[in-house]
Amino acid sequence: MNGEMKVGLFVLAGSILFGTALFLLGDYSFQSYYPVYAEFSDVAGLPDKATVKLSGVEVGKIKSISLKDDKVVVHLAIHEGVKIYRGARFSVGSTSVIGSKFLQVDQGSPALGYVEAGETVRGEEIMPLDRAVARAVASMESLVSDIRGEGKLAKSMQEILDNLRDITANVNDLVANSQPHAEKALERMDSITARLDEVLRKTDEIVGKINRGDGVAGALVSDAKMKENVSEAITNLKDASASVKEALNKVGGFRTYLKWEYKYEPLAKGSKNDFGVKISPRAGRYYYLGAANMMNTKDVAKGTDYEVMNTVDARLGWEIKAFDLYAGVIRGSGGAGARWRPFFNSKWDRFALFAEGSEFGRNRVIKGRSFNDPRYDVGAEVAVNKYVSAGMRLNDMAETKRVNYTAKVLFEDKDIAYLFGFAALGAGKK
Repeated sequence: MNGEMKVGLFVLAGSILFGTALFLLGDYSFQSYYPVYAEFSDVAGLPDKATVKLSGVEVGKIKSISLKDDKVVVHLAIHEGVKIYRGARFSVGSTSVIGSKFLQVDQGSPALGYVEAGETVRGEEIMPLDRAVARAVASMESLVSDIRGEGKLAKSMQEILDNLRDITANVNDLVANSQPHAEKALERMDSITARLDEVLRKTDEIVGKINRGDGVAGALVSDAKMKENVSEAITNLKDASASVKEALNKVGGFRTYLKWEYKYEPLAKGSKNDFGVKISPRAGRYYYLGAANMMNTKDVAKGTDYEVMNTVDARLGWEIKAFDLYAGVIRGSGGAGARWRPFFNSKWDRFALFAEGSEFGRNRVIKGRSFNDPRYDVGAEVAVNKYVSAGMRLNDMAETKRVNYTAKVLFEDKDIAYLFGFAALGAGKK
């Protein structure tokens, strides 16, 4: 091999080594990347060319770090094929307290999609180690100052010690003052114990007499005839108490209510009144007797009024939770009705709807008008309180369709209830 060939081979080897060095030092790579930009307020000393780790696995590197307005923009180069989900957390991590720093990515949610190439994400702010150390040192200095007596902690501790000193002094005084009373209490306990011993001794004597058959108690225990007489007396007392209880239930079980209802009809330009008494012998059952459409016969309505005046109401009713069902004589003729509270057992329980039917065989003429259809009434009512209510009803829907405005007063009369109770008690005895 001649000298020129040696020189050529040397130059070729040097060129290859120089190119390799340039490739490595220039951070060239055959790996394909896609860019992602992360914005931070402070990167806490994150170096350029640092690695990017996704869930602890290296997936790229930092191409550059630059300032944009008041933000720090970190240019990330992520390996092609690595997908970062939206919602991922970007933060500055460290291999140890004083170790090298890298960009840590915590994976996001697949449901949110992928971070696209060239997209800008927001990085999480962290406190640099030097600032964290400075803050911890300041807190320690403040704590030491409090402990030395320069802050609130020392004052609070001093107040606690003063309070404990006062408490112990008060306890000592209390013990000293209570000692004589405690001695007296112990003396009384000894006396009480002696009395209990005496009571137990007398009890033993009584039990001995009973066992021997002495006295009334002994005879009661040993004499079969006396046992039988006492048993019969107790049975009679039980029957008598049951009878008294039943009688009291009859007397006190009645509920009686007096009702007055005022009705005003705009078309008739007049008003009418209903009076009656509602008698409830037991829960869920009642009787109603009263007078309907009460009006002075000499009064003359200013408008046309088709109501039959001064009639009788006599009804039998059943109250079943939210429903009130009744049937009987309604305004002088047979009929039935129902009342419903749609908001039963709620704060709107005062509201009620009702419907009523009567005069099913009606075929007559009233004030020159022929009435052939049964009478149907509907309406609504709101209770102001347990005594007063107001409402509106539509009368005779199949014929005249008259609107009435109503006001009703209902109150309980216990005197009449007791009267009915005693009457029922007397009827039961017969």
